[in-house]
Amino acid sequence: MGVIISFINLKGGVGKTTCCANIAGELARENRKVLVIDTDPQANVSTLLMGPKRYQQKFGYELDENDIYRDTIYQLFLDAMEDNENKKRFNFGTAIIKSVVRRTIQGKEIRPLTQLDLLPATSHLMQLEQKIVNYVRSRFAILSKFLEQIKDYYDFILIDCPPNIYTTTHNSLYASDYFIIPTIPDYLSISGIPLLVNSLNKTIEIKREEKNASVKLAGILINLLDTRINVHKDGLQRIRRLLEIFKQENMVDENSIVFRSIITNKVDIKKASGKYLPVCVDKPRSDSTMEFRNLCHEILNIISK
Repeated sequence: MGVIISFINLKGGVGKTTCCANIAGELARENRKVLVIDTDPQANVSTLLMGPKRYQQKFGYELDENDIYRDTIYQLFLDAMEDNENKKRFNFGTAIIKSVVRRTIQGKEIRPLTQLDLLPATSHLMQLEQKIVNYVRSRFAILSKFLEQIKDYYDFILIDCPPNIYTTTHNSLYASDYFIIPTIPDYLSISGIPLLVNSLNKTIEIKREEKNASVKLAGILINLLDTRINVHKDGLQRIRRLLEIFKQENMVDENSIVFRSIITNKVDIKKASGKYLPVCVDKPRSDSTMEFRNLCHEILNIISK
C-alpha cells in the first residue's frame, strides 16, 4: 500500500514545489513507483515535471474549455459533487501522465524516470471554493476516496499543496499518512508554522473521528539554507525549539523531527528546475543530489517506524 505524503506551508516561496519534485525524482531513481499530485491552481509542479511546452500543448487555453481540465485533479473534485453518474468524466487511466519526466539527448526524447507519474492541475482549481460551498458530504474526504482506487499501485504518492488552507489542502492532508513542512530558516517563513499546525490539526481530528486514523508530521524540512547568513543560523535553532514546543503540547507526533538533511541554496537546483528536470537527472553527482538522497533516506526511516 502506497504511503501518501503532503508538502504543506502557508508561506509561498519556500521551495515546497521544488522539494516535492526532487524528492519524487530521487525516490523514482531508487526504483520506487511514485505519483505526484498537484493540488495547487498555480500548477507549478505540473509545469516543472512536464515542461511549459508540453503543459501548454495539453492544457492550453486554445482548447475547448471543458476539455482543458477533464484530465486534471479539478475534474476529480467536480465528479465527486456530481450525482449523475453519466456526467462524471474523470478517469485515472487518462488523467495520470506516465513517466512524466522527459529529456532530449541528441534530438531523441528519453524518459529517465520511468517510475515517476503525475496527476496534474490547472488554474481551474481556483473555482473550486465557489463550487464546493454547498457540498456537505465529507468534503475533506473527496481525494482520499479516489486515491483508495490506486494507492496500492504506488510506493509513494506525494501531494504538492497550495500555500493556503482551503479545500484542496484539507483534502490532501486528510488523504495523507504524513505531511512535511518545507521552510526557509528565516523569520517570515517560520512565523506562520504554529498557525499552520493548529489549522491542520483540526482536519486531522476530523479524520481521526471519521476513519479512526491520523496524519503524522514526518518533519520540518530546512530548504534554501545559506550558512553565511546569521538569520538562517538563528532560524535553525528557532525551528528546533518550535518543534519541541509542539511535542510538549501534543500538537505533533512524538517522532516528528527537523530533518538532519538540509537543502542548501545551490545553483544546481535552480539550473535543473530551469531545464524542467529533477536535479538527480540533470546533475546526478552534485552536492544537491546527495542532499535530496540523504533526505529521502531519512523519510524512509521515519515511515518504517
